[in-house]
Amino acid sequence: MDSKNKLSRRSFIKITAVAGGVLLGGKLLLGLADDSRVTVRETRALMGTIINLAVIAENKPAGEHAVAAAFIELERLVSIFTHRTPDSPVTILNAAGKLASPPKELVALLAQAVAISEITNGAFDVTIKPLVDLYQQSQPKLPPEHKVQEALGFVGYKKLNVSAEQIIFSQEGMAITLDGIAKGAIVDAGVAELKKLGYPNVFVEAGGDLVASGLKETGTPWNVGVQSPRQEQAGLVASFKVSDRAVATSGDYMQYYSPDLTHHHILDSQTGYSPLEVASATVVAPTCLQADALATAVTVLGISAGLEKINRLPNADALLVTKDLTEYRSRGFNYR
Repeated sequence: MDSKNKLSRRSFIKITAVAGGVLLGGKLLLGLADDSRVTVRETRALMGTIINLAVIAENKPAGEHAVAAAFIELERLVSIFTHRTPDSPVTILNAAGKLASPPKELVALLAQAVAISEITNGAFDVTIKPLVDLYQQSQPKLPPEHKVQEALGFVGYKKLNVSAEQIIFSQEGMAITLDGIAKGAIVDAGVAELKKLGYPNVFVEAGGDLVASGLKETGTPWNVGVQSPRQEQAGLVASFKVSDRAVATSGDYMQYYSPDLTHHHILDSQTGYSPLEVASATVVAPTCLQADALATAVTVLGISAGLEKINRLPNADALLVTKDLTEYRSRGFNYR
C-alpha cells in the first residue's frame, strides 16, 4: 500500500468537473472565459441517473445541435443496455436465457465485461443480478444464509456465453445486470459522438462517472473534485486536473441494505455478501467503461488486492477510502 493517511472530513462521494466555475451544492457551474468560444451544457435524466454534457463550441446553436445529437445516441444505447424495460435485449435475455442475433453493441459490451471479470478474478461480474434481486426483494430485512447460497448458484461469468450469433446462459435461472458497466459505456459513447461531430473538448458525466476530453474553454484541463464517502465529515478527498481521462467511483452509500452500510449493492460473487473494507473507490482510466467496472472490482477485492491489481494495469490508478476513512492510493495516483 503506497500511501496512507487519516481523512478528517466526510460527505457523500461524488465526482464532478468544474469548467471555469466552482463546485456548489454538488452541481456543475460552467463559466465562459473566452469570447470566441462558448460552453453549451445540458442535463437530462436517463438510465436512472442524471447525465451532464458540456461542449466547448464556436457558438451556442452549433453546441446545442451537437448536444442534442449526442443525447439521441445515448438514448439509443440505453434502450439496448437497460434491464428495466420489458422489450429490451437484456430483459429478453434474462427472461429466456438466450438471445439470438443480439445487437452488436451489447455483444461488444459483454465481451469487455467478461474480459474485466477475467482480469479481476470475478470481482466484477455482470451475472450478479440474481443475488442483487434477492437482497432487494428481502428488504427491509436481509436474506437468510441459505437463500444467499442458493442465489450464488446462479452467478458466474464463466456460464455466460457471448458471440455475434447469440448470447446464452449455460444454466437456467441466470440473469445479468449492466449497472456496473453500462454507465461508463454510455459516457464513452457520448464523448465519441461529440468527437465525431467535430467537438474534441467535451465533458460527459453520468451519476458521478465521467470523461473529461480535451480542454475547457479557458484552454486548461478540467478540474475534478472527489468528495469523501461520509456526509457527517464533508470535504474533498482529492482534487486534480484531467484531460482525455475517465474517472468513476463506487461506494457503499449509493444503495445500501442496512443502516450501517455493512450491506449494500456491491456484492462479492464468491461470498454472496458485501465487501467489508472499502467505503469508496475512485478509478482513473483511459475509458469510462474501464473505470466504472474497475471501481466495482477493487471495492470487492479490498485495499491490498485491489491496489495490487490496479498497479499491474497500464494507465489505471485508484484512490480507495476505507470504512474508517483511511485513504490509500495506487502508485500512479499522485493527484492533489
